[in-house]
Amino acid sequence: MYSFVIRKQLGVIKKFKTLRIMTKKPIITALLCLLMAMPVFKASAQENCGGAIVNATALYEQGKLREAIDALVPCVTHSLDRTNLWQGYKILALSYLALNDQKDARTAAENMLEQYPQYVPSLLKDPKDFIDLVNSITVIPKFSLGLAGAGGINNTYVDVTQQYNASDFNKNYTSKIGAQFGIVGGFNISRELSVGAELNASFKNYSINYSTNDFNITDNEHLSFLEVPLYVTYTYGKGIIRPFVRLGAYGDYLLSASSDFSATYQPDKTSYSDNGVNSNNRRNSTNFGLLGGIGLNWKANPALQVFVEFRYAYGLTNIVNDANRYSDQNLIFNYFYLDDDLKISNSLFTFGALLNLNYKVIRQKWN
Repeated sequence: MYSFVIRKQLGVIKKFKTLRIMTKKPIITALLCLLMAMPVFKASAQENCGGAIVNATALYEQGKLREAIDALVPCVTHSLDRTNLWQGYKILALSYLALNDQKDARTAAENMLEQYPQYVPSLLKDPKDFIDLVNSITVIPKFSLGLAGAGGINNTYVDVTQQYNASDFNKNYTSKIGAQFGIVGGFNISRELSVGAELNASFKNYSINYSTNDFNITDNEHLSFLEVPLYVTYTYGKGIIRPFVRLGAYGDYLLSASSDFSATYQPDKTSYSDNGVNSNNRRNSTNFGLLGGIGLNWKANPALQVFVEFRYAYGLTNIVNDANRYSDQNLIFNYFYLDDDLKISNSLFTFGALLNLNYKVIRQKWN
């Protein structure tokens, strides 16, 4: 009997202490209650909106268009669920079209595409005027990011502006194949006009051949750059495959430079070589140029674009460091070699894919 009374008294004391804590911290208690109730409120709102869409669809099919619109307005005004929103705006657009209210129908369709930019109307289920309305609205990718040049190739061309020789001869420059790969991003200003930027690893090669003092000499040059092109692109047409042209500029930062020299003495056919000669100190670390390109863009699906491009990059700056032209005595005495002043240009074939990150609906302006 006594133990029961004691347990009861202890229970009363515990409840009293809990009550005192709650009264001391009413704000914390209220916040906790609100956080616990939020999922319930959200689920209830989504359920109510889903029911409103079902009800509005039935009213639309019965020809009760105003009633359908009135049923949907609270849903699209307060719902946070994107699925409910685009479905609600679709019924609104259909209802306004049936009322021949073109302005409100277009606004509802634009709102629908903002929630579901990849939406494609059904040729079998949707009315023709609704299909025409949706297809008349321009939805463009806003930001895009992708991988470019996985397997892209380039060809390097040399423009000699001043020759320097350790003996009396002329050098012959030959273009060689290289490669590039990297990432590309873009921002679409309109359906046709966009700006883009890339970050590429670019590998450029060329060879030099010359003969002097009964020696035949070959030098294979290997240059690696971190390249940043910036450009403006204009894309034509409205189909799945669209051609484009682009113009811009680029900057190169030298990552590494090396030379492979070999010499053959013609009278007795003896030869010697130096491979992997470090040329970093004989090259400028930064170079700049202009670029132009043409290509095709294929819309594989609403979120993915695949492209191919042929581009020409025209070098504007001398890649040779004048101050270190005479720094490698081995090249001068064994290969009679000095660097010419030269610019390098490239023709590039690039292919890649772009993933659209978000979209912009081009809204019609009304007077």
